[in-house]
Amino acid sequence: MSQAQQVKISDKVQGVIERDISNKVVGRRELTIKLFHIGAGTPSREEIKNAISSLLNSQKDLIVVRKISTSYGSGTSIARIHVYDKKEIMEKFEPKHLLNRGTSAKKEGGESGKEKSS
Repeated sequence: MSQAQQVKISDKVQGVIERDISNKVVGRRELTIKLFHIGAGTPSREEIKNAISSLLNSQKDLIVVRKISTSYGSGTSIARIHVYDKKEIMEKFEPKHLLNRGTSAKKEGGESGKEKSS
């Protein structure tokens, strides 16, 4: 484990991995990343997943962004991320609303609602 590993989230957002724990009992890595986005908005879950996926050579669908905490006006955020070894384990431990967040599942539900009203 290297100390303070840099992560490039996007052109305007950089991150530093503050904590990287391998939870072998559960079968996941638990990351805490400090994000610097001064002059830009808080990065999306999708942007964070893409960056972590390329950094760790992991599949995007095995990464769950648990929480993004941003202090008002500071331009910094803390992101808690879980990276799983297997999809079955991820579905067992993560809440369903977090698994669907940032995916097209929510959008599909909205479209079916529009069809009913027309």
